Order: sequence, then C-alpha cells, then structure tokens
Amino acid sequence: MTASWSLSHTLGKQKAFFWRIDSRGNIFIKRKFRKTLFPRIDKLSCSHLDRLHESMQNMGWQDLANNAAKLYVGTEKEGVGKFLYRLRPEVPYAQLSSQLAAIFYYSGVWDWNRQKKGMKFMLLAGEWQENIAQYYRDPLSRKNEGNHAVKFSEKNLEKGQKPEERQEFFKEILQKGPAQKIEQTKLSAFFEP
Repeated sequence: MTASWSLSHTLGKQKAFFWRIDSRGNIFIKRKFRKTLFPRIDKLSCSHLDRLHESMQNMGWQDLANNAAKLYVGTEKEGVGKFLYRLRPEVPYAQLSSQLAAIFYYSGVWDWNRQKKGMKFMLLAGEWQENIAQYYRDPLSRKNEGNHAVKFSEKNLEKGQKPEERQEFFKEILQKGPAQKIEQTKLSAFFEP
C-alpha cells in the first residue's frame, strides 16, 4: 500500500510542504531545505500533539514563536514553536509549528489572527484528530479539482465585528474548503533525485 501525501502551504510565506496523518494520529511532514539534497521527513507523535492541544486549552491566543535564532539561545517568547522545542530540543522540530499551524487552521482546529508577522493561534472546540483526519481524507478524494480559492473580506475581519458575525464568516469559509492543491506521492519517490 502506498502512502498518500497532501500538498499544502504555510500561512505566512506560502512555503510548500507535504503532510499525512496515520491511523494512530501521528502527523508526518516532509519539507525541503535550501541546502539539502533530500527532503526532511519529521514525525509529530500523537502524544506530542495531544500535549500541545492541552497546553492551548483556555490559553487564548498563542504566538507562533518559532524564530530559529531565538529558540537556539533560549530567548523566544512563549508559544507553539517554543512548546515544541521543549518537547524535543531541536530547532527544525520546533519550526514544524509553521506547517502544523497551516494544517490545524485549514482543518478548523485552530483560529488564526490573519497576520503574517506576529502570527497568533487559538484552539477551537472539537476533537483535533477527527478534524484533521477528515480534512486529510476529503482533499485526497478531490485531487482533480485543483485549487480552492478562499477569499477573505477585510470588512468581515474588522476589530469591531460582532462575535456572531465572525462565527458565520468562518463557517462559510470552512464550508468552501481550504486553499490548497493535493497531490499523491509514493513513499519511494522521496528518495529519488
């Protein structure tokens, strides 16, 4: 059986990456770094993801907090990246927060403040594993549909917006689906030049 990988993009700089989730709830992310010949594949265990979501409960907005230099010297502010760094003290692992943020946002697990600098995320209600698994399965079945455009209206994101209006806006966005194109790749293709 071949492994299916979903192509997605980070929220800020729109960097492409591949990801998948297994039957145990572990998420695998494949990224290509500039100076490396082969892509790097990282596994985020279900237990680490559970701990991340537990830490975000009742915390409100959390910073992305994944600056490589600040993580390395220990001056990064509290947030998603720093939390991952505490779980595994490796900067590349902590920087998976960019890819996780995109996956969790598009699947409706996290909300995003829509800022490209000063990104913040908030945990939404629901079971993260079910939402991510559903999000992963649906786009694979629609692989020939191409890109789904999600258009954000600045009017709907104004600070003075009523909570009911904001909820309706996000329901509409989630019904339209994520802005991404899906590809399927055999695992053996990762090691071909």
